[in-house]
Amino acid sequence: MPEATLIQRHSQWVDLELADRSHLLATLSGKLKGVKLVCGDRVRYSPVPLEIDQTFDSKNPQAQVIAVMPRKTLLKRGGSDDREPWQLIAANADELWICAAVVDPPLRPGLLERAYALALSAGLGFRVIVTKRDMVSKKDLLPELDPIREMGLPIQETSATQGEGLEPLLELLQDRVVVLCGHSGVGKSTLVNALHPTLDLKIGGLTRFGTGKQTTTAARWLPLASGGTLIDTPGVRTLSVRGLDRDLLPQVFPELPAEMIEDPMAFDPEDEALDLDYPERLASLQRLWQEMEEKNPNQRGQ
Repeated sequence: MPEATLIQRHSQWVDLELADRSHLLATLSGKLKGVKLVCGDRVRYSPVPLEIDQTFDSKNPQAQVIAVMPRKTLLKRGGSDDREPWQLIAANADELWICAAVVDPPLRPGLLERAYALALSAGLGFRVIVTKRDMVSKKDLLPELDPIREMGLPIQETSATQGEGLEPLLELLQDRVVVLCGHSGVGKSTLVNALHPTLDLKIGGLTRFGTGKQTTTAARWLPLASGGTLIDTPGVRTLSVRGLDRDLLPQVFPELPAEMIEDPMAFDPEDEALDLDYPERLASLQRLWQEMEEKNPNQRGQ
């Protein structure tokens, strides 16, 4: 039975991408209609035969998805309430790239820490993509990123409008599926347009309140002519780590001693006697530690 990649789910059907990058419209078999499918899922399908008096129309389903194959990876975040314990983001990706603008909106390290926890939980590679680098002086070394640098995590500085830092990304994308994530307004769509010039995605900018305008409303599967695939996701306000395993925290905060990881609420980030290089990281650990404790009784692996 032939295989394909699910690239978008609609209410009654799904879009599939075949090995030659062509697309196919398909329905779901009855046993799959209650299954949570997500961009990147690998599926098996059966062609839908034409009736004797029916002519081919690309707007009609040409196949039916029969089975979903085991996922190599599954990127997900904690749900907002007990009715939705997990929000699935993408399946079978290789890496998560989190976009962070230097300004408009300002760089928020807390989102990077959350994204790294999600990547670790999913078994994905992780990379920070700094956007809008041309909007601040090169003398500004972005000290907000120092803890990330000291962890040895890869950081790529870019300016999509100036074409800076794009070639290394195109090389990294070769033969990989990469999920692109970030706050609304950080320049994800501008970056995607620069990496995929024929796409011409709508660009949002900021609202009058200084928050990003949403231009992506669902995860989009974007194959690149130069090789590889981007999964562009809607802008986020935050990334919930609710229900994730606290065993991930030593990797997210490797510079903090074990006793702080085990019971961070016993320490005060403002206590100068702790002699912390980055006391804000202890405060961030406390937030994630508490949030991870909020395990939903309905939460289980997908």
